[in-house]
Amino acid sequence: MGLDILGAPDGLGDLTLRTVCQRSGLAQRYFYESFADKDEYAVAIFDWAVEGLASTIEAEVAAAPPRLQVRAGITSVVRAVNADRRIGQLLYSPTQVNPLLVRRRFEATAMFVSLFAQHLRDWFRRDDQGNLPVLAHFIVGGVGQAVTAWLHRDVEVGEDELIEQLVDMLLAHGPEGSAQR
Repeated sequence: MGLDILGAPDGLGDLTLRTVCQRSGLAQRYFYESFADKDEYAVAIFDWAVEGLASTIEAEVAAAPPRLQVRAGITSVVRAVNADRRIGQLLYSPTQVNPLLVRRRFEATAMFVSLFAQHLRDWFRRDDQGNLPVLAHFIVGGVGQAVTAWLHRDVEVGEDELIEQLVDMLLAHGPEGSAQR
């Protein structure tokens, strides 16, 4: 139910305590037994969505042979947000302007950078201070923006074509270029 509200095209537009309680059939006192306020509720929904997506990506990438991990990761992201567009809206919609969710997006981006870097060690070597290179952030941000454009129909390609284009672009920047296919 929370994902229905937060994953709607208008984002937090309908996120009120009254709406949450009406849609869930709960009295306000029961809401307050679990959450301090609607912002804490929104963060819990966001965290749940990110954790689910990260777990799915991690499992798919870990199960893939090293040369196919890029494809597995991209396929996992695109298929997950296409299967439940509410998650895509929550993670990528420009209408999500709640300051707590904006901060969580930055944290989630950093987590996804680390997740991809963990599996793509040849691409993402840390510098002497332990920082990931700009390329790691660029790739995660670029994929996120491309998926956002696709979800909002600014990019008119099918799911498989989006996956192919993203994989091709990423592999072109890998240590072995397109030989990683």
